[in-house]
Amino acid sequence: MPMENKGNDRVTRKMVNDALRARGRDESLREGDGYFYFGGGEAVNWLSPTVQVKRLSDLTLDQWLAEFDSLLDREKKLIKMAEEKSKAGASKKKKR
Repeated sequence: MPMENKGNDRVTRKMVNDALRARGRDESLREGDGYFYFGGGEAVNWLSPTVQVKRLSDLTLDQWLAEFDSLLDREKKLIKMAEEKSKAGASKKKKR
């Protein structure tokens, strides 16, 4: 059952973090100076865990979760590309 921001409910970090927990995630939304970012869990190793919005209320709960999904997907693609590049480099060395 997806959690969503209905009507005029103000989005809170707790709402976002609770939704992440409900998905079985260890990451949490944190506040920086003029931006927000995902920290903890796998996000500690992400190249860029930030979301460039000034206010938490700039996004709905569904939009926050979509941002998380987008960042997670991008990281998975980057890892896959790095692994493929590493394998290609290793196979070139073997041919020498």
